[in-house]
Amino acid sequence: MSNNLLIKEGKNTPKVVGNTNLSELIFKGNSYPENVLQFYTPIFNWIEELKNEKNEITVDCQFYYIASSSVIAFLKLLQKVESTFEKENIKFIWKYEEGDDDIKKIGQDYSTILNTPIEIIEVEES
Repeated sequence: MSNNLLIKEGKNTPKVVGNTNLSELIFKGNSYPENVLQFYTPIFNWIEELKNEKNEITVDCQFYYIASSSVIAFLKLLQKVESTFEKENIKFIWKYEEGDDDIKKIGQDYSTILNTPIEIIEVEES
């Protein structure tokens, strides 16, 4: 059985929780790691392992800031999810804080690029 994934929030990196039982991958925080590839690789690997256990996934994101290098890496991650799971078994949730048009627009951009719809949700500032 694949393990749960837990990456603690760092100064430049979001908290990432991958829950195998719930088939859920949650991102929360800022994303501008010094080494994007190094940060996102274990998450790609976890998605691959999850496929052996489950045939569905929910990706729930709430970024406060995301650097352009992370925007590209995260798009690749979402595309990885799409290529690994059947479209009807994927749920993408993109949360942004009230008035944060930059983060909202990134979610909308992803939505136009991907084949899977993204639920874009405004949340109150924390």
